[in-house]
Amino acid sequence: MAASGAPTHVMTGDPAAPTLATWYALGVRNFSSAEALDSLVRQATVQNADALNDAGCPGQCTGQRPTLNTYLALKYAANDICHCWGGAAETLENSLADFSLAMWAQRSGRNDLYRQLLPRGDYWKNTFNTAVGYQAARKADGSWQTGFTPSTDAGFAQGSSATYTWMVPQDVSGLAALMGGRPAAATRLDGLFHDENGNWAVLGGNALRYDPTNEPGIHAPWLYNGLGQPWKTQATVRQIVDTAYGVGPSGLPGNDDLGTMSAWYVFAAMGFFPQVPGRAEMLLGSPVFTRVVLTRSNGVRLTINADSTETYVQRVTLNGRTLGKSWLPESFAQRGGTVNFTLAATANQSWAVSGLPVDH
Repeated sequence: MAASGAPTHVMTGDPAAPTLATWYALGVRNFSSAEALDSLVRQATVQNADALNDAGCPGQCTGQRPTLNTYLALKYAANDICHCWGGAAETLENSLADFSLAMWAQRSGRNDLYRQLLPRGDYWKNTFNTAVGYQAARKADGSWQTGFTPSTDAGFAQGSSATYTWMVPQDVSGLAALMGGRPAAATRLDGLFHDENGNWAVLGGNALRYDPTNEPGIHAPWLYNGLGQPWKTQATVRQIVDTAYGVGPSGLPGNDDLGTMSAWYVFAAMGFFPQVPGRAEMLLGSPVFTRVVLTRSNGVRLTINADSTETYVQRVTLNGRTLGKSWLPESFAQRGGTVNFTLAATANQSWAVSGLPVDH
């Protein structure tokens, strides 16, 4: 019997789906994976009894996959009737959850589910307002909520449109296309991490800038890899590590949220970060240690070596072979290996400027 001492519902989205799908991608099999997948697919396809319930809203709405039937019909969460914290946020969360379920289904040989769920990973496009170039709250009649500014939190949960607009790690190329291409998207991303004068702005407190204290945008520093400018990932991640984190009681930039902010730091310090839920590729930054060795419970060993603690990647090898891409393949996390970094104090802007391994 499970102990009960706190709410079990969630703030937004369907976080069990990307969590378990990622476990499965990493090779975790010591759970009832087929039953779990079936349960989560049912949750994503059959409206539950609490779907139209506002209890607990906006912070912890009781209805998982709220207003599901309407969501599936409109292909976005209508902000005026969604029974959720924010329609745009819910759409982004569900798009990512459904993409991860599609990846899980494909790995499980469930091609029927894969074909059914994969298109739902693109529903984020239905709350991207091309007239303003941002994610925005949209009503059931198809109209956009009036009074939009990039700093608005209308339609979002503990974050602004400026932050949430980047919450599409499963389709970086698709997001970039809507922003005018990869170079244009990278320039926009520069504006998330820097103020009008070009100074770093990564400590939070400004709705138009990066917020290291909350989850909707913490993957954003790594998006430069998908935009063909990985040296900016290296610089931005290191800046956040060096300034937003510290030691003592105030060492974390915000609520640790069950270890999320600490986990971000651990990945950043090791020099790699999960690309997208439901997959096992790792995006590369630069490690702050010269040697890290991880041994998984199944005996798989991951080794990361660096010739210094400088910021910028000059060269990477995986198991002795030169790696010309800014990510590690799934085989590294699944079966182990050795990564060697050559680092320097200046950026190498010709290294690994291709796109991402899994991108629509």
